[in-house]
Amino acid sequence: MLSRLNIKSKSREKVTATVEDYLVTIYRLEEAFGIARTTVIARELGVRPGTVSKVIGRLEAKGFVERAKYYGVRLTDEGRRIAERIIWKHRVIERFLYDYVGLDPLKAHEYAHMMEHLPDEIVSKIYDKLGRPSTCPLGNPIPGSEIPVELKVSVPLIKAEPGACVKVVRIAGVLHEGLKHIVELGLMIGAIARIVYVSNSHVVLRPISTSKCMEIPYEYARMIYVVVDEDNC
Repeated sequence: MLSRLNIKSKSREKVTATVEDYLVTIYRLEEAFGIARTTVIARELGVRPGTVSKVIGRLEAKGFVERAKYYGVRLTDEGRRIAERIIWKHRVIERFLYDYVGLDPLKAHEYAHMMEHLPDEIVSKIYDKLGRPSTCPLGNPIPGSEIPVELKVSVPLIKAEPGACVKVVRIAGVLHEGLKHIVELGLMIGAIARIVYVSNSHVVLRPISTSKCMEIPYEYARMIYVVVDEDNC
């Protein structure tokens, strides 16, 4: 399965769980923000920025990441292959926990993290039983699957036009702090809202399920992807 998805690492060196955690975190940050900053990696992993800098140096030496001066780090092709192998398993398991076990998206995400080191053969069978879905419950693409058209035309909430009615189709990156905040607001996949105000610090919107407006900080609004959906407002 992994070879067909073209996400099996070509590296013959054994990759430790710590290295995988860093590469997966960088992958998620790239999904959300386009690049991974040391301070945000540290926050996500619960370690000091100095520790992150040392590990990033080792990852760069192994050819897994490359630095963009003054901006952060990005995965190389090899680093991405390693990360996508874990991301693929994580999102397949998430889908199973959400669709069949009935967990909410946040719990499915948390438990999938504990289970993402299951043998590839088991996850492949789960993936087949699920009918090979293309996205996880949070709308992110499962590596190797065809990206749905809706995701291709979606935009971050910060780029939505004031006054537009939009539907949430993806929470990019699934970063821990951001995801928890977004879940608490009730902005999950399929939520419909009217955009009230957009600025470089926050977005204000009014969900159709309530008359109350909600304010989304800029950093979290960058993670929420939407499509225009005037028919349901």
